[in-house]
Amino acid sequence: MKENKDNDSFRDLKFFEKIVVIVSLTLLVVLSIAFVIGIFYFGMAGLFQLFGVQYTSAYSLLGFVLVFFFVGFIVDLFSIAFIKLTSQYISNKYTLFITRMAIDSTFTLLTLHIVDEFMNSITISLLTEIVAAILLFFIDVAFDNKKEKTS
Repeated sequence: MKENKDNDSFRDLKFFEKIVVIVSLTLLVVLSIAFVIGIFYFGMAGLFQLFGVQYTSAYSLLGFVLVFFFVGFIVDLFSIAFIKLTSQYISNKYTLFITRMAIDSTFTLLTLHIVDEFMNSITISLLTEIVAAILLFFIDVAFDNKKEKTS
């Protein structure tokens, strides 16, 4: 049986071709992450502009977004687990939505507050933190529903 040249495995590639594949994949991952952080950065900049949040520079806002991502990732693990545990005992979909909103918004508010207190270069009022947490919840729900409809 003849080997198909279009179906080469990574192991069979030459050294230079392996480097090109690794660099290309790394670049793709880095650009994807940068795109997501960039969208979140400009979204937060717009939200902060609307609510009159004070920050010293664009770099402090970038630091806020990066720290928010890191802390939010850790806090979200607990939030998701807590939502999964409580959703087993709730059958009404409206009650489930309100419960999910309360838990997710509370954990997001906690994350926003922790990052706000940690960074002296950004000052966010408590009301703005609450509104941002609820707004981020609704954005998350909108994107989750969009994913479910396309699947």
